[in-house]
Amino acid sequence: MLASLHPTGPWGETVTTTVTAWYLLARSDIECCMFKPRRTFAVCSAAVLGVLAGCAAAPDKTARPFAMNAAQPAIELLGFPGCPNTPAMRDNLHAALASIGKGWTFTDTNQEQLPASDLRRGWPTPTVLVNGRDLFGMPAPTAPSMGCRMYPGGVPEAAEIATKLKAAAAK
Repeated sequence: MLASLHPTGPWGETVTTTVTAWYLLARSDIECCMFKPRRTFAVCSAAVLGVLAGCAAAPDKTARPFAMNAAQPAIELLGFPGCPNTPAMRDNLHAALASIGKGWTFTDTNQEQLPASDLRRGWPTPTVLVNGRDLFGMPAPTAPSMGCRMYPGGVPEAAEIATKLKAAAAK
């Protein structure tokens, strides 16, 4: 007979894990000792597999508690507090992601807090990166020197950002 554990996950959900190792170790008809290496290996392997199955079934406690599409690209907004265009880009990026409606999120990175050697400091601010590439096609920087970014016509509107995000995610 197999034992089933029903622990509660971090958000109250029930997680079912089948454990065979304890059953095998508790059986009196299986001798487990160093003189029977095959049986010892089988029992120990079953114990390890039981533990691994429990780990695989356990929810990730570091996961965000809100729904997110598994196919979401890595979206990062690069800026710094002194940049007058960063707040407008942040607002437009929020609106663009809301209009896409897939629960996508982005990382808001303050370039001034990055290590001096981090090449992300070399992107002019504000910049939206999707999977490490500039959303608007600017080549990657070769040096970590900060600067301001001037978009033709001002900071891109939410609709333009949404269109470009959809295209970048499809790649």
